[in-house]
Amino acid sequence: MEDILRIVIADDNKTIAEMIKKTIEENKRYQIVGIANDEENEMLLIDTLKPNLVITDLKKRNDWTGLNIIEKYKNCEYEPTFFIISASIIDYIKEIRRLEIPYYLSKPYDKYDLMRIINDIYDDIYPKAIMKLNNNITKREDRSFWNKIIEKIIRIGQY
Repeated sequence: MEDILRIVIADDNKTIAEMIKKTIEENKRYQIVGIANDEENEMLLIDTLKPNLVITDLKKRNDWTGLNIIEKYKNCEYEPTFFIISASIIDYIKEIRRLEIPYYLSKPYDKYDLMRIINDIYDDIYPKAIMKLNNNITKREDRSFWNKIIEKIIRIGQY
């Protein structure tokens, strides 16, 4: 049986949250366990449902940012993986790096970019899923080992 990635989506825009949900739920490896449209509901869903992944927006109403939530759960006993989707990534890039968040995507985006990152997250959380039962490594189409090495080299060059 394959591992299921349990996901909470947090965005104050209900339409965007539903679009993300619709795109993700087409894949049987992923289960949307909750959608939050405000800070209190997001924390409640994280605390009660213990998702593997929280997809969160940065800028929200009432000065609430996804970074506040991420910082709250950083280095806690239970720390889900966070994936930021926001139109304001550039404004928060220093904070994203400080909090060591490797998964983020700028709006607007297409569903292929969204699913590529979620697939990468799945592989990072469940590395055994990329191997067949007979222990032969399967090909990971656009998520290859070399792509990850190149990304790391590019990041090092940016410092």
